[in-house]
Amino acid sequence: MKIPASEWQRKAVHAGMGLFALALRWLTWQQAALCALLALLFNLFVMPRIGRGIYREAAGRRDVGIVAYPAMVLALLLLFRQQLDIVAVVWAMMAFGDPAASIAGTLGGGPVLPWNREKTWIGLVANWAVSTFSSVLVLWFYVGHPPQPEIVAVLWIGAALFAFLESVRAGIDDNIVAAVPTALAILSLAAMYPPIWSLPPGSPSGKSVLLAAAVNLAVGILAWRLGFLRGSGAVSGAIVGFLVVTFGGWGRYGLLWAFFLIGTLATKLGYRRKKHAGLAESNEGRRSAANVVANCAVPLAFLMLRFPPIAFPAALAAALADTLGTEVGTLRGKRAFSPWTLRPLPVGTPGAVSVPGTLASLLGAALIALAAWPLRVALPGVLWLVVAGGFLGSLAESLLKDLGRRAGFSLDHDFANALNTFAGGLAAVWIGLAFSVFPR
Repeated sequence: MKIPASEWQRKAVHAGMGLFALALRWLTWQQAALCALLALLFNLFVMPRIGRGIYREAAGRRDVGIVAYPAMVLALLLLFRQQLDIVAVVWAMMAFGDPAASIAGTLGGGPVLPWNREKTWIGLVANWAVSTFSSVLVLWFYVGHPPQPEIVAVLWIGAALFAFLESVRAGIDDNIVAAVPTALAILSLAAMYPPIWSLPPGSPSGKSVLLAAAVNLAVGILAWRLGFLRGSGAVSGAIVGFLVVTFGGWGRYGLLWAFFLIGTLATKLGYRRKKHAGLAESNEGRRSAANVVANCAVPLAFLMLRFPPIAFPAALAAALADTLGTEVGTLRGKRAFSPWTLRPLPVGTPGAVSVPGTLASLLGAALIALAAWPLRVALPGVLWLVVAGGFLGSLAESLLKDLGRRAGFSLDHDFANALNTFAGGLAAVWIGLAFSVFPR
């Protein structure tokens, strides 16, 4: 397939802006943030007048990707102002990995990705390779010497995450999806190398790991036979459960089951009425691999990357808060509102909230917090962080969905579910930092 000249120009500009990441060697974060802000304002107000030739939709008021690029660089500078080396490497991935994926995917063709049939394996691998190479070179320039092998390995893993996130069907620009999670992952991995291959203290080993594998295999088969999970959901659920036991212990595994059982019951509650109204989950509420990954991948990543312990229960609290809010809201909510304007909306509108649904969301977060206490996943003094993070994560999804409805974009359902767990975990961590109440 041929790439239009305008698209080549767009990719050249996109990559060229990445060279400014080299300037972070000399700039303070304030100076760099000011430059990024000026670039954002330029793309918002000047590019529509002089640069429409590289817009994907020339008739559009603005090009989302062109605006999102400097916006995410600015976000990275504000969030990681004390780690400009991380900003530099992620900026390099954004600048060079993204165009490489698009060009290789378009010219190379080949098999498509099972989770996004609009993108190819060739594009994914090209993104991974170029992101790794460019981030290593930029870091080399930033620190003034070749990075150590373990840091190169961290960037290799970070680039894999970046390439995967850019390949996900999200409903919003991929610059927004990939940058911050990749930076957080690199920061966590660099702080405790070797990362994935070394288990945290107290993790099961030997016979316990074999027991975890056997238990999850048996539970996966049983859940599939009872109709709670589809075949793909049973396989992915068994894998996730095994990894949760391995990296987090049996208490967190029990919390995972509390989330699954309460969420399943909520989905089954009044299922016929919700199905008649066109608001029920598909496949009679049986979870597939997509559902498992959307709700559990982020909490598992928090465990594997050794985020503060509060992140895992708060992420699950956000997932259950969203599930209960949606299920109860569609069943009991007679009136729905926009979370931004509080204007009435039809029940079932993406992003709409109701009083019963909001209360159910708060209840869902509280139930996970209550379960986390006897399972020794969270101490009594920090359970409020689990509730706060879970509720805020669920609310963040509603706010973004409603914003999308008004702005003309639509979040992919599974991506939105993963997003609320990410927001819930981070909210609990940031609130814990602000109040100095991190669990030990």
